[in-house]
Amino acid sequence: MEDNLISLWPTNIFQKSFHQHDDHKDDLLSFTKDYKKKFPDGRIGSENSNLYESNYDVVSFIKDYPCLEELVNFIGNGFKDAAYHTNKEIWKIQEIDPSNISTKITAMWFIDYLKDGFVFPHTHSGCSWSMVYYLSAPEASKEDPLAGTHFLSPLNKSDSDDLGNSYTREASRNIIPKEGEALFFPSTIIHSTYPNKNDSRRIIFSANCSFFKYL
Repeated sequence: MEDNLISLWPTNIFQKSFHQHDDHKDDLLSFTKDYKKKFPDGRIGSENSNLYESNYDVVSFIKDYPCLEELVNFIGNGFKDAAYHTNKEIWKIQEIDPSNISTKITAMWFIDYLKDGFVFPHTHSGCSWSMVYYLSAPEASKEDPLAGTHFLSPLNKSDSDDLGNSYTREASRNIIPKEGEALFFPSTIIHSTYPNKNDSRRIIFSANCSFFKYL
């Protein structure tokens, strides 16, 4: 038998660029402004502080805003890529053909971070994968060095200094995407943001996704 590395219970975070970002950024920003005028109160979430969050209904506005359709297609493909690379071994064992699996975006929303706005650590329920797309994201600076999404490790931390389990001792990781990039991650992983210390607003789109097998 040849050597074989079996990777069990991986935690994959997939970083992907939206190549049409520059083409659609202004239209997407216009959508967020129009939405906020129509729904000035937005969604009040217990995990939020000093920010505007839309309801989870952004997908329903695709017909009126073609830019959203392009973004939704990008998000759907990103979910498929992340899920396939994470599940391909078990799907092979279960004789599941990836081409017979469909995706469904169960919720999509946007957040406009005001000065000092942030999101407390939380997870997403009722789905398997989530994502965040940075529509308007000022670059990290001395005033705002921790812009991005902060993930907490799902592993039990080792109290040993043994070099063999060094990978378990990283309690968290802050990933700072560039504007136009997205992060796709398991919905069960705890994530949050640091307070927005930049005078420029940070606007992101998020979505949840579930997967189904065609009958």
